[in-house]
Amino acid sequence: MPIESKHVRLNQAVDVIHLRFGEHALAAVDRLPAVSAWPSGVGAIDRLTGIDGLPRGRVCVISGQGSCGKTSLGLAMLARATREFGTAIAVDPGRSFDPWALMEFRPDLRALTVVRPPAGDTDAVGEAAVALAKAGAGFLLLSLPARVAAAAEPWLPLLAAAAERSEALVVALVEEAPRALAHASSLSLAVERLTWKLERGELVGLRARVTCVKNKVSLPGRMAEVEINYPLGAGLYPESGLGEVERTWLETGEQESAVV
Repeated sequence: MPIESKHVRLNQAVDVIHLRFGEHALAAVDRLPAVSAWPSGVGAIDRLTGIDGLPRGRVCVISGQGSCGKTSLGLAMLARATREFGTAIAVDPGRSFDPWALMEFRPDLRALTVVRPPAGDTDAVGEAAVALAKAGAGFLLLSLPARVAAAAEPWLPLLAAAAERSEALVVALVEEAPRALAHASSLSLAVERLTWKLERGELVGLRARVTCVKNKVSLPGRMAEVEINYPLGAGLYPESGLGEVERTWLETGEQESAVV
């Protein structure tokens, strides 16, 4: 079949889809609306997204096994959100939120709310997250145990729709993203611990690799290495929690370091 005929048939199929489901059902990439980005403050992570920040109005996932550094990244973002948004919320069904760890990143506690739904009630987690996103919470950090994440499928579409309408930024922390959560997310970052940091026999931090495994707003596949330093005292600044950040582009092999 000639190429011109294929193009005609393809355009006809696109017209049918637009007629039945609307113009937004199928669109060329250059016609998509621009995505508003929120700089998280972790420069190497922001560059992974391709838009210099996390996409507002979307669900983002940070996954990784225990002690990989994903919680430290989430807390750094949460602390910055308390200083930049009117309201930042941590939804903590697993009762794992550590306020002392958050304090190292200098949050504005006046803008922070911690929500702890009833233990074992997975529906309450979804209802709380959706209601908060609808109400216009600027930033939601969801720390989801495996059991809650696996049961999240019924309310994830509602959460994604609510976030899109209110431009709330939703970040979910999970060990492994189930299929429903992976599908609902626009951005997925996988964190892997590379090595522990030791000084004079003392554990002082870790080095981790962050990979952009899914990206609906730019190209996926980029990688970065981050160095996370554990708190050594009450007077530390945020730079001490996330010290040296090294970014590696897969396409060019270019490396860049920055203090976050």
